[in-house]
Amino acid sequence: MNNRYSIVFVLTLLASPLSFASSSLQDIRFVTGASLGYSNFAFSEKLDHEISFPSINIPLAMTLENWQLSANLQTTLKDADISEEEDTGKASRDDLDITLGYRLNKNWTLFGGYKYGNTKIQFTPRDIEEEDQLSVTDERYKQKGPFIGISYHWHFEKAGSLSLSVAFADLDATNVFSENTDEEEEEELTEFDDLTGNLTGDTKGFSYSLSWTMPVSSNLLFQTRFKINDYQQDINYNDMQFNGIDESFTSLHIGLAYVF
Repeated sequence: MNNRYSIVFVLTLLASPLSFASSSLQDIRFVTGASLGYSNFAFSEKLDHEISFPSINIPLAMTLENWQLSANLQTTLKDADISEEEDTGKASRDDLDITLGYRLNKNWTLFGGYKYGNTKIQFTPRDIEEEDQLSVTDERYKQKGPFIGISYHWHFEKAGSLSLSVAFADLDATNVFSENTDEEEEEELTEFDDLTGNLTGDTKGFSYSLSWTMPVSSNLLFQTRFKINDYQQDINYNDMQFNGIDESFTSLHIGLAYVF
């Protein structure tokens, strides 16, 4: 991915506080809170099944007139259990999105930002000896880079608002793949599951989000959000090209937010 796209987004995010600084502090609204739920990670070319985590999402936002600058931290509350053919293990996931949005009118909002995601897995062979800790291996699947999107809002007099958003992300991927511990077979063509070591790739794809916000009081909001990240990764390994490797991350969270 060309780094100039990342630089443009970072400069935009750094410049946005100037809009906030030009107005009185009392015109700025701050929003924070927490929501709980579950997240699922799927990487079918590497993992035999989806990973499910209990997770928490913590938002922090500033709004001024038609602008909003926000950060969302999502992390797992408990490691997920992994069960592969020859291994067991534990997995966790962290995500951070920084977003700048501008409300075009009552219904449409344009937004862009920078995101980071990291899945960590520790594999342990099923037949490991108690003293043989060298057999324990770690894998990481990390993505970071800019995204841009648009959202549409429906407003209901007594039922809050419903929002649907679509975003496109162009990310740099960094993978740490451990050695495949499956029983050795006759020599055959290298498959994606055979890749080992530190490998970089290009990840592109779309995310889709559906959220509902309803006022509980003048300052307290009830929020729920369902989100899907559907990405494809391209990796070059020893002059072999692996294209369109699917990764997906879905989450559903319910919680409260407070407006200051």
